Amino acid sequence: MSKGSTYVCKKLIVTLAGVAVYAAASNVSAAAFALKEQSTTYLGYAFSGTASSALDASTNFYNPAGLTHLKNSQVVASVIYLKGHSKLYNATARNNSGLVVTGNNPTYPKTSAVIPGLHASWHINNKFSAGFSACAPFGLSTKYSNQDMARYMATESKIESVDLTPSVAYKINNEWSAGIGFDALYIKAKLYSNTQITALGAGYLNNNASGWAYGYHLGVIYQPSSSTKMGLAYFSRFAPRVSGDVQSANIPGAARTSLTANVKLPDRIVYSVTHKYDDTWAAMADIEWTHWSVFKYLRLNYNTGTNAIEYFYYKNAFRFALGGDYKCSEKLSFKGGIAYEQTPVTYLLRSARLPDANRYWIALGARYAFNKNIVLDAAYSHLFFMNVPIAQRIRTGARNLYGNYRTSADLVGVQLTWNFI
Repeated sequence: MSKGSTYVCKKLIVTLAGVAVYAAASNVSAAAFALKEQSTTYLGYAFSGTASSALDASTNFYNPAGLTHLKNSQVVASVIYLKGHSKLYNATARNNSGLVVTGNNPTYPKTSAVIPGLHASWHINNKFSAGFSACAPFGLSTKYSNQDMARYMATESKIESVDLTPSVAYKINNEWSAGIGFDALYIKAKLYSNTQITALGAGYLNNNASGWAYGYHLGVIYQPSSSTKMGLAYFSRFAPRVSGDVQSANIPGAARTSLTANVKLPDRIVYSVTHKYDDTWAAMADIEWTHWSVFKYLRLNYNTGTNAIEYFYYKNAFRFALGGDYKCSEKLSFKGGIAYEQTPVTYLLRSARLPDANRYWIALGARYAFNKNIVLDAAYSHLFFMNVPIAQRIRTGARNLYGNYRTSADLVGVQLTWNFI
């Protein structure tokens, strides 16, 4: 590769990493703050068949073993717009002083986002393939106004991430293939909240932090016949150590100006099956288990020697998805899917920062091949969340929030695939 080409590649990677980090994802898209929207291709299937279908270069992220099943080297660029609709109603709250909070009731926190993804694959030879992805595996964006009932629990919560993941895959024989990818995860977070202290008056506490973590993901695909593929993928946990700065006003210990924190993010495993009935119809399914119980609490350690702890104690959660594909012609195909996803959040520890709930997915999509080189995907999903109560209390002080949340979300994605033939 020439020096000019190397420079262009480096610039491209840095630019895409920046785009992924600064595109905030919303808490209404996947269980807790984990994201699945790395590809519009699978959005149309409600993210079924992710570990077995190997439909395009996005398999580099979902199951790198699928790289050996792609006919051509290709680049995939995806963008998904998410619009959340969340409502906090019948709410009551108290501030640190124990005084009753008044404000907007019902409250409508803002939850919208743009989620990008980039994937590339290369054929090395008949046995080996390689891939690269830049996407966002974690994200959260919840924002309340200064007049909302939840403002003393959370005014703004945001998690942004980018995962840079090169992978390699090996075709063992006509039935088996395996792949492994290295994950370099950059994560950036902000946790803002208003406060009310009797002696000092109104104030705020804004925490900002960022850091890197490293992990891996690996998978296998077994193809017992030309019509059936089964895939198994494992994604390791991350343990980022983040550091950052603090801005505050009218807060005891106001000398705090910096913080550090250690966080454990869950590992997960996905099993998928894809079956092609004939040249027209195909179906796929997913079962996913996420080890959320490793995410127990978040401790912010300040430079003053003090700390703040928020407890989560998430429970492990499953996700089930079923999808189908109908091929109208060589150029046009339609797809659809349904899914059910459990939340890891428990009732007693549900937070205004992340008022998550079990949800159902309904998805539709289409794929159109303009020619052998250019393929366009478009997809839409709607998420129905269960209505859930909140009974959040802060262990230190008198702050609390009681009420109910009603949430739904719409996701629209487009994707361009370029095949190198």
